Amino acid sequence: MTSSALRIAADSVCDLPVELARSLGVHIIPTYVNIGGDSIADDGAQLDRARFYRELPAMDSFPTTAAPSPGDAAAFFHEILADGADEIISIHVAENLSGTLNAMRLGAEEVAPDRITLVDSRQVSFGIGLQVWAAAEAALQGAGRQSILADIERARRSIRVYAIVDTMEFLRRSGRVNALASSLGGMLKIKPVIRSHEGLVESIGRLRTWKRAEERLRQLTHEQAPLDRLAVLHVANRHGADSFLESIADIAPSDTLVIETTPTIGTHIGPGSIGVATLSRQWRQ
Repeated sequence: MTSSALRIAADSVCDLPVELARSLGVHIIPTYVNIGGDSIADDGAQLDRARFYRELPAMDSFPTTAAPSPGDAAAFFHEILADGADEIISIHVAENLSGTLNAMRLGAEEVAPDRITLVDSRQVSFGIGLQVWAAAEAALQGAGRQSILADIERARRSIRVYAIVDTMEFLRRSGRVNALASSLGGMLKIKPVIRSHEGLVESIGRLRTWKRAEERLRQLTHEQAPLDRLAVLHVANRHGADSFLESIADIAPSDTLVIETTPTIGTHIGPGSIGVATLSRQWRQ
């Protein structure tokens, strides 16, 4: 199986930068953000992220997020196969957190279920993206389906995703993270540190100041060193992300990325938040 015959696909929640996705040959299907009566593809083009995050705190009607439809998924897979692919491996946001994987499953069944392998990343944001990156590199090197699936699984076990939530307000308003919001009770002024792991988003720290939350995030990041790859994530807080990256420069790989998180995730976390997605070097052993 050559790299030209096996293609890697994912949904836009993976936060893979457009240029990187293009260079790796990864196909991305957008999820959607519903604002008022409009459903807007969260593809980095139709939805202006800077404007969206600027306006989000004052929106009277809180935005909702949605998976692609099974029809969208079918059209997406059909286009990839029509472009010459013999087989597709499609990696998606944790099924526990989104209906995306189910929609993609229905689309695949309509098109060519024997040629499309679906993967539950059990992650969000660049926790998915790191798995997609590993899979795409293997595909470009000519690896076959089973070998790529093994790479994805090994990478997944070595990936960690942590974030500091700047305010509890967006978790409170969001309907997707009620369990997390409830676990933190009414402590709206704390700075929770959260973890995405095995399809769950959970609180692992409740700090009273941003400084202490950053110290905890640095500690968690250092615990994963030596790092093969790293992305510093943010929601409308590039300055905070850059400052945090500078504070962990001693362990940051040279190709570390700074990524503004997709609104499909940022809607629920809220502006000001920062986080990390790490891939430990041990995954290659």
